[in-house]
Formats: sequence, structure tokens, C-alpha cells
Amino acid sequence: MKSTLAASLSLLGLVSALPAPSDDPVRRLPSYWTFNITSLEGPACPDFGHHDGADNIRSTRLTYGQNTVDGSEIYYWFIAYPALHVELGKNESTWCEVELQYTEYKDLKGETEGEDYRLRLHKNGTKVISTYELDDNVKATFNFKYLDADVTDSYTINGPATSGDYSEINMPGSKSKPSKVPQCGAAKLKFRTELKIEGEGKGVVESMHSTNEDGSIQYYGTQLGFSYDWEKCEE
Repeated sequence: MKSTLAASLSLLGLVSALPAPSDDPVRRLPSYWTFNITSLEGPACPDFGHHDGADNIRSTRLTYGQNTVDGSEIYYWFIAYPALHVELGKNESTWCEVELQYTEYKDLKGETEGEDYRLRLHKNGTKVISTYELDDNVKATFNFKYLDADVTDSYTINGPATSGDYSEINMPGSKSKPSKVPQCGAAKLKFRTELKIEGEGKGVVESMHSTNEDGSIQYYGTQLGFSYDWEKCEE
């Protein structure tokens, strides 16, 4: 069973999580934790410092988290990239590097930082939420790199393929073990997302979008979900 923790936030705001309730399984997680975007670099995220809603344009941002509540400890957190989209014959490749600050707390109010757990990355690969329409002989490839862990997950969509309004892709990732951050408690995390399209014909990978009054297109943002969990630090 899964529960979804949704959060509405600006680019520089915090995303926080509370553990989902469960009576039976032994859980291994802090009382409370947050993620915060601290830097962006690349053509697919040109909006660092622009808060969500500024000029009626969505920004690169953290969106929501998923976690299991059955003791399997499967966690994802999603980053939305409104500028991450490609079209054959126009913009055929793009990328973004994002740095996050992760903070652990001892209390449910987030008042006292903790160092009781060590964050681990890439336990369960990566998820993608996107839309696409590809002709035959066209393919699009997502690469998501856990830069501190030196791990890359890749997924290629081969045309002909049409997603409809919404598609979630599971990127199972490499067989490497989860990568531990260097220390218990707070940590800096860095990820690089790459998207390219190639072939002959028509092809586009983007996200759900709307048209503003001035005719400009506002993208919700293709989302990449990184996986993580924890191990208990020694007393």
C-alpha cells in the first residue's frame, strides 16, 4: 500500500515529510525530514530564484513524495522541470543539474536537527512522469544521474508511442547497492537529468501544459523521482 505526501511550495521553500502511520512493521526512518533546492544549473532549469507563480510561470520545484507503509521502506521524491522538454528538429537535447539540502529532525515540528540516521540513495531506481508522442523510427532517452553516488538510470522510449495525458515510467536502475551519504544527519545531494530525442519523423517529449492569455505555453513540468531510504546510525 502506498501513501502520497503532497506539498505546495515555491522553488526555495522547504518540502517536508512525516512518516506514514503503521501498526505492525518495524520502520527505519526519522521522525521528520525536509528537502530544499539550493542551486540549479542548465538549460532545462533556467529559473533559480523565481518563485512558483511569479509572472504566472511555473518554476523548477519539488512536488511530492511517495512511500510504502508495509515495512519495505520504499521512498521517492519528485522534482518537476517545466523547461525539460524536447522536440525532433527543434530542441533535441537538454539537461539540468539540481542540488538539494536534506535535513533530518528529531521532532515532528522540525525544531531540532538530528543525526540518528544516514540517508541512502538509489535503493529502488528512478521514476519519470511525462507525456510523449513519437513516430515510428523515433526514440527518446531519459538519463538520471545520482552524481554523488556515481550511478545513472536510463530509459528509452521507442516509437511509435503515445502516452496520453499522463504516463509514469519506472526506471529500475542499475544493480548497484544503495549509496550512503558520507555522514549521519544532514547532507547535500546532487542530481543531473538529461533528455534527448533522435530519429526521423515527428516526436515530442514534454509534460501536461496550458496556454496563457498571451499565447505562451505554461508547462507543469516533467517529473523525475529519486529513490532513497535510511540506515540507523550507531549509538
